[in-house]
Amino acid sequence: MIRDGDWTLYDYDFQTGRSVWHYFDGEKDVFRTDYPVDNLMSENQAVRNVAEKAWRGDWHRVASVPLNVAYDAGLMQAQTEGDDKFVKRFFNSSDNRAWRTKEGNL
Repeated sequence: MIRDGDWTLYDYDFQTGRSVWHYFDGEKDVFRTDYPVDNLMSENQAVRNVAEKAWRGDWHRVASVPLNVAYDAGLMQAQTEGDDKFVKRFFNSSDNRAWRTKEGNL
């Protein structure tokens, strides 16, 4: 049995590194899912460091975001609804810099 404090490992995906943990709080079962993002954050920083500073042309890769973060943050819903202001605010926030692959403001 693998434990993390009061949490017990419930499931682990060797291919993605995703782990699902279980905890019983006395009344109900609680599950937590952890996704490894360190490699993606390092890759984003490396891409950001070599990206052109200029914003020439029609297309720029500006970010790489794990799907769970995109859904939880509301990015997927904003994209579906065409809410460009929300998307820009999210990516221009310093709190979300780890997902950026290009400097500057959107």
